Amino acid sequence: MLGKGHSTMRSPLFNENNYFYWKTRMKLFIQANDYEVWRVVTNESFILKKRVDSVIVIKKEDEWDEVDIKMVQLNAKTMHTIFCALGPNEYNKVSLCDNTKEIWDKLKATYEGTSRVTKSKISLFTLDYELFKLN
Repeated sequence: MLGKGHSTMRSPLFNENNYFYWKTRMKLFIQANDYEVWRVVTNESFILKKRVDSVIVIKKEDEWDEVDIKMVQLNAKTMHTIFCALGPNEYNKVSLCDNTKEIWDKLKATYEGTSRVTKSKISLFTLDYELFKLN
């Protein structure tokens, strides 16, 4: 009997046990549906700003132009896609984030750790392996 495949119309569901699998599938799901949406995930300059007297300030909503509105819509679309893919525990960890990049980075830090944590884990695994070889 053949197993069930995954839907191309529904985002992959994430629970805390399958982060790396989910991350890869979610990235491809978002890119396949709208690559511009994926760019919102990786874009660090989402907050709409302007320069006033050599000081950078956040734009008010009534100052947004068509490009700004498109960026806000893409961010909302991406946030919605990610929120639909999260279980309640994961949702609670990122529900206060203001943009998609912040959500993605917070999930990454939570489940992958920072680069420093990753290096520490590699060092520990290397040490464990060396000790195993000595035994």
